[in-house]
Amino acid sequence: MRVLAGKTAYFTSHCVSSVVKFDTFCSTWLIMGYRFFLSLVYFSPPVSQARPPPNQKKGSRTPIVIIPAATTSLITMLNAKDLLQDLKFVTPEEKKKQGIQRDNEVLLQRRKDQIQPGGATLSVTVPYRVIDQPLKLAPQDWDRVVAVFVQGPAWQFKGWPWLLPDGSPVDIFAKIRAFHLKYDEQKMDPNVQKWDVTVLELSHHKRHLDRPMFLKFWETLDRYMVKHKSHLRF
Repeated sequence: MRVLAGKTAYFTSHCVSSVVKFDTFCSTWLIMGYRFFLSLVYFSPPVSQARPPPNQKKGSRTPIVIIPAATTSLITMLNAKDLLQDLKFVTPEEKKKQGIQRDNEVLLQRRKDQIQPGGATLSVTVPYRVIDQPLKLAPQDWDRVVAVFVQGPAWQFKGWPWLLPDGSPVDIFAKIRAFHLKYDEQKMDPNVQKWDVTVLELSHHKRHLDRPMFLKFWETLDRYMVKHKSHLRF
């Protein structure tokens, strides 16, 4: 009986010792795991928010005005800024005599009075891009084209979007506001007569009439943009 009791005591002591060691082992691993978890929570770098790639830019909101590339046009890259920004007519020939070089595009800075919510008037400057080579536009840029100066011949619109199968540009004028600049005594072009085009008439000698005439251009364009291009800057 003494031998049995001794063996029982030894077995019990060994089991208790094993349980204690196992418990200590488990506790040690639990503590290590908890410390590792805390290190992840408190010392890991914060997760940055998703950002667009550095080369990804927001689309431009600057409106585009297209003018004829023909040298016979009353508005060209030489005098576009005089007409549309300074509101005075200077012929392309005069600009050539002044030694003005033709630019690939012109950036107008249109000055206008803007009514604020409180009723006060604030003078602001709004940029407009003027070009005469529309086929160089990227597809997404066509949404920013707000005005075109029509020369008369339909070939001006060759290669444009929205042309009808027969080459007619009438659908273009449903998407872009069209203007035609002519001298007051000049005969109206037959195409301009049948197209949806706003005619702007110049006097050969009465330069004081230039400003109200070009203001008419901007007023007409503003009304169009409020209705169809309000997402652009104007």
